Amino acid sequence: MIELVLAVCMVDQPTRCRNITLTFEGDRVSAQQCMSNGQIEMARWAGEHPNWVIQKWHCGIAGQFAKL
Repeated sequence: MIELVLAVCMVDQPTRCRNITLTFEGDRVSAQQCMSNGQIEMARWAGEHPNWVIQKWHCGIAGQFAKL
């Protein structure tokens, strides 16, 4: 599995930040596909969470992300 890791911060409290992970399931999902499809998933997540802004993001193996 591949996961998309987002570093997000609150719009009105920019020092209040956290990491969010979105997991792509399936054996055939590559990091490159995550990079392409991740933009769609980030847009969806941002639309559902208007009080948060995405600061950084990356794709990696599920469960093995480091803090951004």
